[in-house]
Amino acid sequence: MNVLGHWRPTARRAIAAELLALSALGAVAGLLVVRLESGHLMVGRVLGVLTFAAGIAASILLVVTAWLSANGRAGQIAAAVGLFTGVALLAQAVEVDLRDGMWPLAVGVAVLGVVGLLVTAVPGPEVGRRHRVFVVVLIALVVAGVAAAGVVDAVAPDFIVPRALLSTVDLFAWSGAGAAGLLLLVGGVLTARSLLRLVGLAFVTVAVGHGIRLGHGLPYGADPGPLVGALELAGVAMLLVAAVPALLSAVLEVWSQQEASRARLAQAEAAMASVAERDHEMRNLVAGLSGAARVLSVDEVASPDGQRLLLAAGAELERLQRMLQRDGERSPLPAGSAVEPLLGDLAAMHRAGGLAVEVEVEGDVRVAMDQAALVQVIANLLVNCERHAPGAQVWLRARSADGRVRIEVADDGPGLPPGAAEDLLRRGARGPGSTGSGLGLAITADIVGQHQGTLTLASGGRGCSAVIDLPAERLGAPTADCVGA
Repeated sequence: MNVLGHWRPTARRAIAAELLALSALGAVAGLLVVRLESGHLMVGRVLGVLTFAAGIAASILLVVTAWLSANGRAGQIAAAVGLFTGVALLAQAVEVDLRDGMWPLAVGVAVLGVVGLLVTAVPGPEVGRRHRVFVVVLIALVVAGVAAAGVVDAVAPDFIVPRALLSTVDLFAWSGAGAAGLLLLVGGVLTARSLLRLVGLAFVTVAVGHGIRLGHGLPYGADPGPLVGALELAGVAMLLVAAVPALLSAVLEVWSQQEASRARLAQAEAAMASVAERDHEMRNLVAGLSGAARVLSVDEVASPDGQRLLLAAGAELERLQRMLQRDGERSPLPAGSAVEPLLGDLAAMHRAGGLAVEVEVEGDVRVAMDQAALVQVIANLLVNCERHAPGAQVWLRARSADGRVRIEVADDGPGLPPGAAEDLLRRGARGPGSTGSGLGLAITADIVGQHQGTLTLASGGRGCSAVIDLPAERLGAPTADCVGA
């Protein structure tokens, strides 16, 4: 493995920026200490409260980050920071006697627990239930140890822990914190994870401060001077600096996942709508074909009406075949259609199914719409008449004027409820007592709109009229085949 390969320019710049941030925090903490000393304030207590407040803020942000990202490693780091804040920093903030009693031992145990959490949070092979059990047991043991120290201190306040034991635990705890910080720092560098690097820098800084205290032979809780307090404040502030970008990254990740989910949902809805439209059209095709099949016989095929019906059934079967083909398999259709033969064929199909249909076309009307789309539009409207105006007389009328074609599908059925004409063109909208899918009119309006046309519904109490307005086909206009070439 080439470790140097991970030191890309962007990684080097990020690490340099993090070291600069740590230096700035240290300088600010040092200036704060100088300011406090010049004001003759209780420097140790003020620094302890500020450090604890920063630790609380960092713990909260890291917990939220772990919850949003559902990252077990981030949760483990949050637990370590929370344990460090809730025991070590809290004890300093409230000025617990940390020299002879049980609390110095409790702080040492808590810091050792933090070391265990940090070390096992360094990235490695994915772990499962055993690792989670280990983390839970470790936290439980630390909490139990701290609670036991509190009970002993409350029951026997004069109990004195041997100084040798306190010194040993103190040394192991802060040496371990420094080692864990270095391990996190190296792991963060190798894996390009800023959270690990920043948390590692923070604990190394805190451990250096306590290393200075230990070098002077001072017990935990003794006043080591402003430098140690400033280093600890800078280190905990670094934890806060680590938590903020981690939280922002988790929020952005959740947002991007939501956007991706919305995109997938939109795709699924579009696919479902397409399936519903195809199902609706196929049911209309089957209705027309079944009507033709019931009427046609050998003798009737020989008659002019039978021939027309047979040709119409063949056209519907061809349309069904095109529906079942993939997009790339469909050959292009002419861009224009002759209206009269198309309406006549559809009328013959639906007449065979029992619908009374009359066709009235003025002149040679041609529309700038491919035949398959126009058949689907008129067939949807005729099926709508069959379902919602059974037994009614239906008229198919068409005429052209001023470069536009007007096709009307009218019936003398019960008509539409007042104010329902516009609503029925929306997907899923159905009239009172309707058992349909609410797709037919909406699909029809969409198809007409795609061909620069409009569909309007009108009802004057008795009967209903669906009026289609489309551009007329221009003579000499290129067909879809020419365009495709």
